[in-house]
Amino acid sequence: MNPLPLTASSVLSTKDLNLRPQQELTEIVSRFVTYGEGVVAHWIEYARGVLLFVMAPGDARSGEFYIYDRKRGQFWLLELADDVFGGYGVEQMREKIRDFGLLRYAENPSEILALR
Repeated sequence: MNPLPLTASSVLSTKDLNLRPQQELTEIVSRFVTYGEGVVAHWIEYARGVLLFVMAPGDARSGEFYIYDRKRGQFWLLELADDVFGGYGVEQMREKIRDFGLLRYAENPSEILALR
C-alpha cells in the first residue's frame, strides 16, 4: 500500500534555537516545543530522525506532526493531505502515522526533501 500524499515545510533549525545539532536531543526538542508553546504528546526516535506529535496545551484536537532531522538540525512540519485543518487528537495519531507512512521520514529525514 502506498502512503497517502503529504508535504513538508521547514519551520525551525537548531541554529534558530541557539543550539548545535550535536547537543542533547532532549534539550533540542524541549527548546523547540517551548518556542512553539506546545507539548510533546508522542515521540518516536531513530538514529537519523525523530517523529514528534506536538499539541497545544489544553486543546485535544491540535496535534501536528513534525520530523526532526538530527544530522541537519532541522525541524519540518508535515502537512497531511486529508482535508483536516486545526490538528488531530491523540486517538487519530497512530492511524495517521500508518496511513501516511510517517515513520519512514523519521528513519530517513533526507526523504523529506522530495516532499517540498
